[in-house]
Amino acid sequence: MSTGSPIDDEAREDAVDVLRDLLVWQLVPERWARVEVIVDALADALDRGDGDALREATAELEVSGPIRITRIGAQSPGPVPVPERTRDRANHLVHSLGQPPRPGRGDGEPQPSGGDGDGSPTPAP
Repeated sequence: MSTGSPIDDEAREDAVDVLRDLLVWQLVPERWARVEVIVDALADALDRGDGDALREATAELEVSGPIRITRIGAQSPGPVPVPERTRDRANHLVHSLGQPPRPGRGDGEPQPSGGDGDGSPTPAP
């Protein structure tokens, strides 16, 4: 059930872009914990079909990425790659947010000869 505006293509593309980016981020564990909360909020927005909440979570995720400044005397552990659970969730969301099928493709219409979409006939066995 949607409570905000519908999810449009631009919101989907923006979310996919930042989710793909986070797969290569290096963050300290505390920041990964925050990113995981945001990814969960993004998934919830997608489940509800809430475009406003999806855009808000996407924007929050974009500003949660790596920073280049390290505090002098910082004693926290160094940056680490994306945790497995967050990586799996992000990959699942990228798949779920995939672009809607183009007209004439993926909607039950027959493919051109050959069936593999390249228009060439399938060779005989």
